[in-house]
Amino acid sequence: MPSRTRYLFDSDVLITSARLHYSPSYCQAFWDWLTAGHQAGIFFSIDKVKEELLDGDDDPLSQWIDTERLKDFFQTSLPSIGQWKVLSAFANDPVRNYKTSAKNKFLDVDKADAWLISHSAHNGDFVIVTNEVSRPEAKADIKLPDAAAWLGVKTIKLHDLLNKYAGHNFTLSNISTTSTAKNSAGLSNSTDLFGHAL
Repeated sequence: MPSRTRYLFDSDVLITSARLHYSPSYCQAFWDWLTAGHQAGIFFSIDKVKEELLDGDDDPLSQWIDTERLKDFFQTSLPSIGQWKVLSAFANDPVRNYKTSAKNKFLDVDKADAWLISHSAHNGDFVIVTNEVSRPEAKADIKLPDAAAWLGVKTIKLHDLLNKYAGHNFTLSNISTTSTAKNSAGLSNSTDLFGHAL
């Protein structure tokens, strides 16, 4: 098991970043930073997130997903099935009194949230990057941070992760690595975010 904390990105963080705050059309530096973090061995996601990202219209995320530098970014979640079953038992505990619709949505095997938590718990060294806010009193929806706490998994907001690992102009910082990158994302100066020649 790696000795340092790694981070799993949920679907909403990636989608919101691409379509609103950090669109590659005007903030490619953010995606270079994310790629650099993956190459440094700390930024990842899972296959279920990839499926959700590919479930919409063709956009820059589709190109980003297929980038060679990110071929190992989306990890396989199936080995965490044991933790998923434990999480399911927590969600279905009558004491929590969640509505059936909330449980069905959260435990949908094609959705990413429960798998992100299970994968994190199974590996033991992941923190989940999410925009969701804890609402333990809510019964109509199971929030990712609340469910993560059931298995002792931590979550972090994207801006807190940026404060920790992004230096000036999104250069990756506070990372110890022996690899030598050509720039902040390991890209040569003649390629863009998706490896296209400039």
